[in-house]
Amino acid sequence: MLMSVPPSSLGELRQHVLLPLIGNPLFSEAEQLRANHFVHESEDIARLTRWGASVLAEIARRQAEAARQRRDLATGTTLHQLGSISFRSHRSRLRQAAPSWVPGACFPDRSDRRAGTFDRRAIASFQPADSLTFADLLSQPAR
Repeated sequence: MLMSVPPSSLGELRQHVLLPLIGNPLFSEAEQLRANHFVHESEDIARLTRWGASVLAEIARRQAEAARQRRDLATGTTLHQLGSISFRSHRSRLRQAAPSWVPGACFPDRSDRRAGTFDRRAIASFQPADSLTFADLLSQPAR
């Protein structure tokens, strides 16, 4: 962490900047090596000071991200464990029976297997005498 008293020499500043970074599990070894190289190559005190502040901001961001991931993991685990429990009641909802036959499909007992092509066409185009077509319904004025 940065001290309240600013470091008096370049060496102290380098140590001051690297202290929160080196050995921190939030940063990979490669990042720590690059940071160490950058700090020891740089001679600009203002640049090292700015870089130290940005390192602290990055540490805070990564800590917040790690906390969010732990929270999301805990929430997901809890929801997964509760997934088998029904929140409605102790009885599960009965499923609606699927229709066993839809118009235009073969009958379930295949009783239409004796019907020929003509019979199927006649059935498909059948319309009761007093029924209206869709076009007739559209042409009637609204009441």
